[in-house]
Amino acid sequence: MSTRPSGFEDRLKAALLARLPEEAPAPAPVRSFARRYGIPLGVGVATAVVVAVMAVPGSTRDGSLPSGAPTGSPSPTATSAPEIKRDPDGSLRFKLPEQPQVPALVDRLKELGVQVALVPKRPRSQCSELGGGGRGPQADREAEILQHGDDDFVLKVNAKTVPAGYTLIFPWADYYPLGEQGIGFGVVETAKVPSCSIDYSEGLEEALKARSEPPKDPGRTIEIPVPTPDELSAVVRSLQQQGVSVAVTEMKPASQCADPGGGYRGPQADPEAELARGREKLRINAKTVPPGHTLVFTRPARPSGPGVTVGYGVKETSKVTLCEIDFSLGR
Repeated sequence: MSTRPSGFEDRLKAALLARLPEEAPAPAPVRSFARRYGIPLGVGVATAVVVAVMAVPGSTRDGSLPSGAPTGSPSPTATSAPEIKRDPDGSLRFKLPEQPQVPALVDRLKELGVQVALVPKRPRSQCSELGGGGRGPQADREAEILQHGDDDFVLKVNAKTVPAGYTLIFPWADYYPLGEQGIGFGVVETAKVPSCSIDYSEGLEEALKARSEPPKDPGRTIEIPVPTPDELSAVVRSLQQQGVSVAVTEMKPASQCADPGGGYRGPQADPEAELARGREKLRINAKTVPPGHTLVFTRPARPSGPGVTVGYGVKETSKVTLCEIDFSLGR
Protein backbone atom coordinates (compact mmCIF):
# COMPACT_ATOMS: atom_id res chain seq x y z
CA MET A 1 0.00 0.00 0.00
CA SER A 2 1.11 3.47 -0.68
CA THR A 3 1.80 5.67 2.29
CA ARG A 4 -0.11 8.54 0.75
CA PRO A 5 -3.41 9.46 2.46
CA SER A 6 -5.85 6.63 1.92
CA GLY A 7 -8.71 9.06 1.33
CA PHE A 8 -7.06 10.10 -1.91
CA GLU A 9 -6.63 6.46 -2.93
CA ASP A 10 -10.29 5.73 -2.18
CA ARG A 11 -11.40 8.64 -4.33
CA LEU A 12 -9.02 7.59 -7.10
CA LYS A 13 -10.26 4.02 -7.01
CA ALA A 14 -13.91 5.14 -7.17
CA ALA A 15 -13.14 7.40 -10.13
CA LEU A 16 -11.33 4.62 -11.99
CA LEU A 17 -14.13 2.13 -11.40
CA ALA A 18 -16.61 4.65 -12.74
CA ARG A 19 -14.54 5.04 -15.92
CA LEU A 20 -14.02 1.38 -16.77
CA PRO A 21 -14.10 0.17 -19.48
CA GLU A 22 -14.82 3.32 -21.47
CA GLU A 23 -11.51 5.04 -20.79
CA ALA A 24 -7.98 3.91 -20.05
CA PRO A 25 -5.41 5.99 -18.11
CA ALA A 26 -3.55 8.34 -20.43
CA PRO A 27 -0.47 9.64 -18.56
CA ALA A 28 1.75 6.60 -19.17
CA PRO A 29 1.99 3.84 -21.77
CA VAL A 30 2.23 1.09 -19.19
CA ARG A 31 -0.56 0.07 -16.86
CA SER A 32 0.34 -1.36 -13.49
CA PHE A 33 -1.78 -3.77 -11.49
CA ALA A 34 -0.64 -3.79 -7.87
CA ARG A 35 -2.60 -6.37 -5.94
CA ARG A 36 -2.77 -4.17 -2.86
CA TYR A 37 -5.51 -1.99 -4.39
CA GLY A 38 -7.85 -4.90 -4.98
CA ILE A 39 -8.94 -3.85 -8.50
CA PRO A 40 -7.02 -4.48 -11.71
CA LEU A 41 -6.93 -0.90 -12.93
CA GLY A 42 -6.53 0.69 -9.52
CA VAL A 43 -2.92 1.68 -10.06
CA GLY A 44 -3.11 2.64 -13.72
CA VAL A 45 -3.05 6.32 -12.79
CA ALA A 46 -1.83 6.18 -9.23
CA THR A 47 1.55 4.72 -10.19
CA ALA A 48 1.91 6.08 -13.70
CA VAL A 49 5.24 7.63 -12.74
CA VAL A 50 6.37 4.39 -11.09
CA VAL A 51 6.03 2.39 -14.27
CA ALA A 52 7.19 5.06 -16.72
CA VAL A 53 9.13 3.29 -19.47
CA MET A 54 12.83 4.08 -19.68
CA ALA A 55 15.90 2.61 -21.40
CA VAL A 56 19.57 2.21 -20.55
CA PRO A 57 22.45 2.49 -23.01
CA GLY A 58 24.00 -0.88 -23.85
CA SER A 59 20.77 -2.84 -23.45
CA THR A 60 19.06 -4.65 -26.26
CA ARG A 61 15.53 -3.98 -27.40
CA ASP A 62 14.31 -7.43 -26.34
CA GLY A 63 14.52 -6.58 -22.66
CA SER A 64 17.78 -8.38 -21.87
CA LEU A 65 20.05 -7.08 -19.14
CA PRO A 66 22.85 -4.62 -19.96
CA SER A 67 26.29 -6.13 -19.59
CA GLY A 68 27.68 -5.73 -16.09
CA ALA A 69 24.39 -4.57 -14.61
CA PRO A 70 23.75 -5.80 -11.09
CA THR A 71 20.86 -8.22 -10.90
CA GLY A 72 19.87 -7.90 -7.25
CA SER A 73 18.30 -10.98 -5.75
CA PRO A 74 17.86 -14.12 -7.83
CA SER A 75 14.83 -14.20 -10.09
CA PRO A 76 11.87 -16.25 -8.84
CA THR A 77 11.58 -19.85 -9.90
CA ALA A 78 10.29 -20.09 -13.46
CA THR A 79 6.52 -20.47 -13.53
CA SER A 80 4.41 -21.66 -16.43
CA ALA A 81 2.49 -19.06 -18.41
CA PRO A 82 -1.24 -18.58 -17.83
CA GLU A 83 -3.49 -20.52 -20.19
CA ILE A 84 -3.75 -18.83 -23.59
CA LYS A 85 -6.99 -19.42 -25.47
CA ARG A 86 -7.55 -18.77 -29.16
CA ASP A 87 -10.92 -17.28 -30.12
CA PRO A 88 -12.72 -18.29 -33.35
CA ASP A 89 -11.50 -15.05 -34.97
CA GLY A 90 -7.87 -15.95 -34.15
CA SER A 91 -7.51 -13.57 -31.18
CA LEU A 92 -5.40 -14.76 -28.25
CA ARG A 93 -6.99 -14.31 -24.83
CA PHE A 94 -5.46 -14.88 -21.37
CA LYS A 95 -5.88 -13.73 -17.80
CA LEU A 96 -3.55 -11.18 -16.25
CA PRO A 97 -0.43 -13.10 -15.25
CA GLU A 98 1.03 -13.34 -11.79
CA GLN A 99 4.48 -11.73 -11.41
CA PRO A 100 6.51 -14.99 -11.74
CA GLN A 101 4.53 -16.01 -14.85
CA VAL A 102 5.52 -12.99 -16.95
CA PRO A 103 8.79 -14.32 -18.50
CA ALA A 104 7.16 -17.63 -19.50
CA LEU A 105 4.16 -15.76 -20.91
CA VAL A 106 6.42 -13.58 -23.07
CA ASP A 107 8.22 -16.66 -24.41
CA ARG A 108 4.94 -18.41 -25.20
CA LEU A 109 3.49 -15.35 -26.96
CA LYS A 110 6.62 -15.11 -29.10
CA GLU A 111 6.15 -18.75 -30.10
CA LEU A 112 2.60 -17.86 -31.18
CA GLY A 113 3.89 -15.04 -33.38
CA VAL A 114 3.04 -12.07 -31.14
CA GLN A 115 5.31 -9.00 -31.23
CA VAL A 116 6.11 -8.89 -27.51
CA ALA A 117 9.03 -7.87 -25.27
CA LEU A 118 10.04 -8.23 -21.63
CA VAL A 119 11.19 -4.88 -20.19
CA PRO A 120 13.32 -5.25 -17.03
CA LYS A 121 12.69 -2.76 -14.23
CA ARG A 122 15.76 -1.04 -12.82
CA PRO A 123 16.72 1.53 -10.19
CA ARG A 124 17.18 5.07 -11.57
CA SER A 125 20.96 4.78 -11.80
CA GLN A 126 20.64 1.85 -14.23
CA CYS A 127 17.96 3.26 -16.53
CA SER A 128 18.40 6.60 -18.27
CA GLU A 129 16.85 6.67 -21.78
CA LEU A 130 13.26 7.94 -21.82
CA GLY A 131 10.79 5.68 -23.61
CA GLY A 132 7.44 6.76 -25.05
CA GLY A 133 5.27 5.93 -28.04
CA GLY A 134 2.56 4.23 -26.02
CA ARG A 135 -0.92 3.81 -27.45
CA GLY A 136 -3.53 5.99 -25.79
CA PRO A 137 -7.19 5.20 -25.11
CA GLN A 138 -9.02 3.78 -28.12
CA ALA A 139 -12.45 4.94 -29.32
CA ASP A 140 -13.19 1.37 -30.41
CA ARG A 141 -13.46 -0.80 -27.31
CA GLU A 142 -12.47 -3.83 -29.34
CA ALA A 143 -9.10 -2.14 -29.91
CA GLU A 144 -8.39 -2.00 -26.15
CA ILE A 145 -6.07 -4.79 -25.06
CA LEU A 146 -7.61 -4.94 -21.56
CA GLN A 147 -11.12 -6.39 -21.75
CA HIS A 148 -13.71 -7.99 -19.51
CA GLY A 149 -13.61 -11.77 -19.43
CA ASP A 150 -16.19 -14.18 -18.03
CA ASP A 151 -15.33 -13.46 -14.41
CA ASP A 152 -12.26 -11.21 -14.52
CA PHE A 153 -10.21 -8.90 -16.71
CA VAL A 154 -8.26 -10.48 -19.57
CA LEU A 155 -5.75 -9.36 -22.17
CA LYS A 156 -6.88 -9.88 -25.76
CA VAL A 157 -4.21 -9.86 -28.47
CA ASN A 158 -5.07 -9.42 -32.13
CA ALA A 159 -4.43 -7.05 -35.03
CA LYS A 160 -6.62 -4.40 -33.41
CA THR A 161 -5.18 -4.42 -29.90
CA VAL A 162 -1.53 -4.86 -31.00
CA PRO A 163 -1.56 -3.48 -34.56
CA ALA A 164 1.27 -3.68 -37.06
CA GLY A 165 4.20 -1.52 -35.99
CA TYR A 166 3.43 -1.94 -32.28
CA THR A 167 4.74 -4.26 -29.56
CA LEU A 168 3.11 -5.61 -26.42
CA ILE A 169 5.48 -5.05 -23.50
CA PHE A 170 5.59 -6.38 -19.93
CA PRO A 171 7.79 -4.61 -17.35
CA TRP A 172 9.33 -7.14 -14.97
CA ALA A 173 11.65 -6.86 -11.96
CA ASP A 174 14.40 -9.44 -11.68
CA TYR A 175 14.99 -8.24 -8.10
CA TYR A 176 11.47 -9.30 -7.08
CA PRO A 177 10.03 -9.09 -4.43
CA LEU A 178 11.72 -5.73 -3.80
CA GLY A 179 10.32 -2.62 -5.41
CA GLU A 180 6.80 -2.26 -6.77
CA GLN A 181 5.00 -5.58 -6.77
CA GLY A 182 2.36 -6.58 -9.26
CA ILE A 183 2.42 -6.64 -13.05
CA GLY A 184 2.27 -4.04 -15.77
CA PHE A 185 1.79 -4.03 -19.52
CA GLY A 186 1.58 -1.64 -22.46
CA VAL A 187 1.35 -1.39 -26.24
CA VAL A 188 4.18 0.72 -27.63
CA GLU A 189 5.47 1.64 -31.08
CA THR A 190 8.02 -1.03 -31.90
CA ALA A 191 10.69 1.53 -32.77
CA LYS A 192 10.28 3.04 -29.29
CA VAL A 193 10.18 -0.11 -27.17
CA PRO A 194 12.31 0.66 -24.08
CA SER A 195 15.00 -1.68 -22.90
CA CYS A 196 14.17 -1.03 -19.24
CA SER A 197 11.80 0.91 -17.01
CA ILE A 198 12.54 2.73 -13.78
CA ASP A 199 11.36 1.43 -10.43
CA TYR A 200 10.91 4.56 -8.34
CA SER A 201 10.45 2.71 -5.03
CA GLU A 202 12.21 4.72 -2.36
CA GLY A 203 15.39 3.17 -0.99
CA LEU A 204 15.51 0.54 -3.73
CA GLU A 205 19.23 0.73 -4.47
CA GLU A 206 20.08 0.71 -0.76
CA ALA A 207 17.79 -2.26 -0.21
CA LEU A 208 19.37 -4.20 -3.06
CA LYS A 209 22.84 -3.59 -1.65
CA ALA A 210 21.73 -4.54 1.86
CA ARG A 211 20.31 -7.94 0.95
CA SER A 212 23.58 -9.65 1.87
CA GLU A 213 23.72 -7.86 5.24
CA PRO A 214 21.95 -8.90 8.45
CA PRO A 215 18.58 -7.12 8.76
CA LYS A 216 18.61 -4.05 10.97
CA ASP A 217 16.44 -4.06 14.06
CA PRO A 218 13.68 -1.47 13.61
CA GLY A 219 13.34 -1.19 17.38
CA ARG A 220 10.07 -1.23 19.29
CA THR A 221 7.05 -1.66 17.04
CA ILE A 222 3.59 -0.31 17.81
CA GLU A 223 0.72 -1.92 15.91
CA ILE A 224 -2.66 -0.20 15.75
CA PRO A 225 -5.76 -0.51 13.59
CA VAL A 226 -6.48 2.41 11.28
CA PRO A 227 -8.54 4.75 13.48
CA THR A 228 -12.01 5.98 12.64
CA PRO A 229 -12.66 9.75 12.67
CA ASP A 230 -14.23 9.42 16.13
CA GLU A 231 -11.21 7.52 17.48
CA LEU A 232 -8.57 9.78 15.97
CA SER A 233 -8.03 12.23 18.85
CA ALA A 234 -7.56 9.48 21.43
CA VAL A 235 -5.20 7.53 19.14
CA VAL A 236 -3.04 10.61 18.51
CA ARG A 237 -2.76 11.34 22.25
CA SER A 238 -1.81 7.73 22.96
CA LEU A 239 0.91 7.70 20.27
CA GLN A 240 2.33 11.02 21.44
CA GLN A 241 2.55 9.67 24.99
CA GLN A 242 4.57 6.75 23.59
CA GLY A 243 7.03 9.12 21.92
CA VAL A 244 5.77 8.84 18.35
CA SER A 245 6.03 11.94 16.15
CA VAL A 246 2.42 12.24 15.00
CA ALA A 247 0.25 15.05 13.62
CA VAL A 248 -3.23 15.62 12.23
CA THR A 249 -3.97 17.60 9.09
CA GLU A 250 -7.42 18.68 7.88
CA MET A 251 -8.75 18.19 4.35
CA LYS A 252 -10.35 21.45 3.19
CA PRO A 253 -11.49 23.17 -0.03
CA ALA A 254 -8.88 25.26 -1.83
CA SER A 255 -10.55 28.48 -0.64
CA GLN A 256 -9.89 27.49 2.99
CA CYS A 257 -6.37 26.09 2.67
CA ALA A 258 -3.40 27.76 1.04
CA ASP A 259 -1.13 24.71 1.29
CA PRO A 260 -1.67 21.94 -1.29
CA GLY A 261 0.14 19.44 0.96
CA GLY A 262 2.27 16.67 -0.50
CA GLY A 263 5.73 15.48 0.46
CA TYR A 264 4.62 12.03 1.60
CA ARG A 265 6.94 9.04 1.42
CA GLY A 266 6.29 6.92 -1.63
CA PRO A 267 6.29 3.13 -1.97
CA GLN A 268 9.20 1.59 -0.11
CA ALA A 269 11.53 -0.97 -1.65
CA ASP A 270 11.87 -2.70 1.71
CA PRO A 271 8.47 -4.19 2.67
CA GLU A 272 9.43 -3.80 6.33
CA ALA A 273 9.55 -0.03 5.81
CA GLU A 274 5.90 0.16 4.72
CA LEU A 275 3.62 1.78 7.29
CA ALA A 276 0.51 -0.18 6.35
CA ARG A 277 0.00 -3.93 6.43
CA GLY A 278 -3.19 -4.45 4.48
CA ARG A 279 -5.76 -1.67 4.78
CA GLU A 280 -6.57 -2.28 8.43
CA LYS A 281 -3.33 -2.16 10.42
CA LEU A 282 -0.45 0.30 10.85
CA ARG A 283 3.03 -0.73 12.05
CA ILE A 284 4.96 2.13 13.65
CA ASN A 285 8.70 1.83 14.26
CA ALA A 286 12.04 3.38 13.23
CA LYS A 287 11.73 1.93 9.71
CA THR A 288 8.17 2.95 8.93
CA VAL A 289 8.41 6.36 10.63
CA PRO A 290 12.18 7.10 10.52
CA PRO A 291 13.90 9.96 12.36
CA GLY A 292 13.04 13.33 10.85
CA HIS A 293 9.63 12.08 9.72
CA THR A 294 6.14 12.30 11.18
CA LEU A 295 3.14 10.00 11.04
CA VAL A 296 0.34 12.17 9.62
CA PHE A 297 -3.34 11.38 9.93
CA THR A 298 -5.67 13.20 7.55
CA ARG A 299 -9.04 14.13 8.99
CA PRO A 300 -11.74 13.94 6.29
CA ALA A 301 -13.67 17.06 5.33
CA ARG A 302 -17.01 15.30 5.77
CA PRO A 303 -18.40 14.43 9.22
CA SER A 304 -17.87 10.93 10.51
CA GLY A 305 -20.24 8.26 9.27
CA PRO A 306 -20.42 5.07 7.18
CA GLY A 307 -17.69 4.95 4.57
CA VAL A 308 -15.81 7.97 5.95
CA THR A 309 -12.18 7.06 6.65
CA VAL A 310 -9.08 8.66 8.08
CA GLY A 311 -6.13 9.08 5.74
CA TYR A 312 -2.59 8.33 6.86
CA GLY A 313 0.95 8.70 5.60
CA VAL A 314 4.51 9.54 6.54
CA LYS A 315 6.21 12.77 5.54
CA GLU A 316 9.24 14.83 6.50
CA THR A 317 8.51 16.65 9.75
CA SER A 318 9.47 20.01 8.23
CA LYS A 319 6.76 19.58 5.57
CA VAL A 320 3.84 18.83 7.88
CA THR A 321 0.98 21.31 7.38
CA LEU A 322 -2.20 22.07 9.31
CA CYS A 323 -4.39 21.52 6.27
CA GLU A 324 -4.28 20.03 2.80
CA ILE A 325 -6.44 20.81 -0.20
CA ASP A 326 -9.15 18.33 -1.06
CA PHE A 327 -9.51 18.90 -4.80
CA SER A 328 -12.72 16.88 -4.87
CA LEU A 329 -14.45 19.68 -2.94
CA GLY A 330 -15.70 22.92 -4.42
CA ARG A 331 -13.60 26.03 -4.08
